[in-house]
Amino acid sequence: MISRSTIQRTGVAALLSLAAVMATVSPASAATNIRGAEPFDADRLLMSLCNGRTDTQEGLINVQTGELRRLSDWNDIRAPWERYMGRCTYPKSSSWTWTGGEARVSDTIVNCSSGSTLSQNITSTGSTTSTTSNSVTGSVGIQWTPLKEVLSIQAGGEYTRSWSYATTKGWSKTSSLTVPPRRVGWMVQRPEMRTVRSNPVFHVEAYTWNTLPFANWATVNSWRGRGYRDINSQGAFYDAYANVTNGDGSPVGQIVARDRAVTSGDRC
Repeated sequence: MISRSTIQRTGVAALLSLAAVMATVSPASAATNIRGAEPFDADRLLMSLCNGRTDTQEGLINVQTGELRRLSDWNDIRAPWERYMGRCTYPKSSSWTWTGGEARVSDTIVNCSSGSTLSQNITSTGSTTSTTSNSVTGSVGIQWTPLKEVLSIQAGGEYTRSWSYATTKGWSKTSSLTVPPRRVGWMVQRPEMRTVRSNPVFHVEAYTWNTLPFANWATVNSWRGRGYRDINSQGAFYDAYANVTNGDGSPVGQIVARDRAVTSGDRC
């Protein structure tokens, strides 16, 4: 069932002027969460609409199932299919830092001596990393390359100089490593990482339904004629992960020594 009768919604459309609708527009950070307000999976809907695109898009939505399809003719606008038109943005909703897992960043030094330590300089090398994940299992049609560019600007813009997302930079560091007798030593890095989460927002530019049996299209610029223009779903989000970086682009994190006992494979 459509959540509002066509009679009620026609009345709303008749009463709303353009000025009244514009007065209800909320900033992206104050978008209305429609999760649980619809009979369909709102998380999947937002991930389908906001798959990396930022251009204006138009189509049909089945308001009973959430299915989307292309609009080929206005005569296709009949219950339960309604027309939507709008665009997506990808604002930051939250951010946090965490310590990544240890990773070896140097060659090994083998000390075959039974009675003396071995000290020498060793170079640690690596590169910054970044990945992106989404919250809805089985999402299809995500445009990962443009999405990464959009997230780096819209969601992570404030971290441009302290975050490696959407960039790769090599690094190296030379330090002294002391290996005890009959041990094998190497260097590991414990990187500091940042996650930036974005709950994408769909900004409604026009929304149309048809009051059958007549070809009587009602159009407003709010989501389903409910007075709010910007929508999201709190369970629909993208997480962007990358290194926290210093001013020169090198990753922040500890580089520490590790060692183990010599084995037969070390050819001492």
